[in-house]
Amino acid sequence: MDELSGMERAVALYASDMPSRYRLQGPEDRNLIGWIAQGVARLGREEIRRRASYLCGHRKLWLRDMTTPEIDRRHKERFPSARRLSLAESMASTSLLWVRPVPAARDLPAVIDGPCPKCDGAGKLWAKWVIDDASGWFEEGYGPCWVCQPEGGAA
Repeated sequence: MDELSGMERAVALYASDMPSRYRLQGPEDRNLIGWIAQGVARLGREEIRRRASYLCGHRKLWLRDMTTPEIDRRHKERFPSARRLSLAESMASTSLLWVRPVPAARDLPAVIDGPCPKCDGAGKLWAKWVIDDASGWFEEGYGPCWVCQPEGGAA
């Protein structure tokens, strides 16, 4: 379980048999750890990672109020119960207190499910780029989209 990020644990819990109104059963809840393993066994490691990447991308867009109806629709298809997802995310974050993820687990990419709402999938934006703020030196041109490009992008 230590190779799973927090988002991957949330997806595994969502897919497991964890009751939708579950409450923690003590300082280190073995049931929770079992359900995470069950979710991984049920969906498979690759599918857990794929769904967690989309969940991470959706959260980052949602925080910036940038989700589109199409992105929201696909998110709802993947996670129909917002209440269960909220519980799974909460329980997954709690599990991080008991089993810390290895550093490689933190490299989960945030993926946008569909075209980027900022650049419409082009991956680049035309803008005035600051070269030196103190001297007022700016250049215009294409640069990587700050939303969807992994190097420095939000998602």
